[in-house]
Amino acid sequence: MKYLLITDKNQQKQALIDNIAEFLWNNGNEIYVRADLGKNEDYRVIKSQYDCIVYLICRDDSIESFFPDADTGERNSLNKKFVLIFSIDGVYCNALPFPHKIFHFDGLNQHELTRFFLWCENLKLFIT
Repeated sequence: MKYLLITDKNQQKQALIDNIAEFLWNNGNEIYVRADLGKNEDYRVIKSQYDCIVYLICRDDSIESFFPDADTGERNSLNKKFVLIFSIDGVYCNALPFPHKIFHFDGLNQHELTRFFLWCENLKLFIT
């Protein structure tokens, strides 16, 4: 699968980004890393090129803001893709109705990421 990892350019934690990318890469996936998507992005191109969009959110934003119901246009089309969000309190996805927390973090740090990766390996998630 092709994953687009979109980082929070304002508060990047490079070690966490590297670990997420490495985990996905080591499990047979293609990884592309980009800074925050700009207003002029061609969302049709992004949608056609990637199977999953992964966000790393290092600030205390509402998860709901990444799954807007009323948003229209090209940006809304990204919500039809499989989306993973690594936030300060856990990992969310849109595979189940609404953003669903699939894993809880006590904080976004290396230890919590390692716990998540071990959980994924036990369940054979994200492995091609």
